[in-house]
Amino acid sequence: MTATTTAAQTTATPAPVARTLIPAHGPGAAGGWRRLLTAVPAHASSTRDLEGDWLDAGATVQLPVGALVVAVDHHHGPDRWEITALRAHAEGLHEVARWTRRSPLGRRETIRLRALLDPAAAHHTARTLTTPNRDSGTCRRCGHDLPSGTGLVHHTPSGTVLVCRTCPARPARLPVNIRPGRCAVCSGWVAAKDGIAVLIGNSTGDGRYQPVHRVCPEHPLPGPPLTADAWCLDCHTPVPAGTGYWLRGPHHAPGTCTPPPDGLPRWIITIPHNDTPWTTGTVRRIHHTPRPGEPHLPEGLPGGRIIADTGHMTVLAHVLDLRTTQRGRTLALVRAATWTEAAPLLAAELDTALKAQPDGGTFLARAVIERLHGDRGWVAEITGHDPRHGLARHFLRPQTDYDNADAHGHTGVLDAWTLRPRRVYEVSRPIGPPAKNWRDIRRTNPRARVTEEHRAFVRVTADGDIVEITREEAQAWPSAALEWMS
Repeated sequence: MTATTTAAQTTATPAPVARTLIPAHGPGAAGGWRRLLTAVPAHASSTRDLEGDWLDAGATVQLPVGALVVAVDHHHGPDRWEITALRAHAEGLHEVARWTRRSPLGRRETIRLRALLDPAAAHHTARTLTTPNRDSGTCRRCGHDLPSGTGLVHHTPSGTVLVCRTCPARPARLPVNIRPGRCAVCSGWVAAKDGIAVLIGNSTGDGRYQPVHRVCPEHPLPGPPLTADAWCLDCHTPVPAGTGYWLRGPHHAPGTCTPPPDGLPRWIITIPHNDTPWTTGTVRRIHHTPRPGEPHLPEGLPGGRIIADTGHMTVLAHVLDLRTTQRGRTLALVRAATWTEAAPLLAAELDTALKAQPDGGTFLARAVIERLHGDRGWVAEITGHDPRHGLARHFLRPQTDYDNADAHGHTGVLDAWTLRPRRVYEVSRPIGPPAKNWRDIRRTNPRARVTEEHRAFVRVTADGDIVEITREEAQAWPSAALEWMS
């Protein structure tokens, strides 16, 4: 006869749990404690010998049905201790035993508590849901001040939240709005303390106050007024401080934007941090990706063309103004250069392109870089322009030689790449010596660099030699020499 076991017999049924309120201290009690009992050792004769989780008086906890809770209250004059044993049921805690003693706990009580323990008490745990606040704070829902013990702290997986036990009703309006915001009537901007605050939503905690003008202006600003000079994102002309507003960027007051008199397109660009210093009144080649809704590059501008599907463009531009943001970025306000302004730079770019033009060599070259203390080099082919990094790169996979490597691979590991003529590459190689504490650095962060990095742009000559070229020549490669990369 073969015995079969059903899924119902093998699957353990989770123990039922109950949401219970831990009783507060009794009238006149000077102190005390509450505890979930999980075990009463045989040698137990006092409070310190019991086992289980400590519980806060007045807290709401989740306990397994059948769990045993001990509540002890200490009273002065005369000195006595009231001990209560409580059993957790689906509807709450029920008293199962009570003692009054001149000391916290005795052997007679511990024997009785051991007899009252549930057979599964060793596996009982308490999950705290709410506790009275020990420190003063502010209600998260209504903003009222809560002295110690007057609110509830909700314990959630993401942290604790302090709220009122019952939030009081809030007034429908406040005489002065504390926080700035958009007017609930005209959607114009209301500065702090310039208007009133009207309650939107439930008055008992779910609603929020929204500012309202005392008298809505005829032409309100949609955002906070500008406190410093800026450039309008709509017309790309200067906005004096106090005359415009900020809404995901600076703008002129509604209806006051004026197009530039020269009719040439303008852009606001971020200057790369590693670029040469810019000065106003000069002509530079810029790369710019239009924002959503911003028009792409018009045709016929000096040196202008679209070089990516995203609208990323390059054009010769005249620098009108420069400024530095609070985050340390340098911005430039530029307009498209005229042909007269662009002629010298176009001639200089043509000279650079001729220097960057590869000769007719067909020899391949081999670039070999040694790894130093775990730092390795890389080789990337320049394939075009990139809106974020300036130049688009295609990183090549190396061939690695371990024949001369030492036991730990700190030196002697060689990476090699094959470089082709009529290409431009960027090469990075580690140079020693490493930092003195390089082992500690690598132990803390295995991917951290411990040597200096040398980067350069290179190309292959007709004789198969690898020579360095300038950054300007590398930038001229995708701009004017794409037809050579075949």
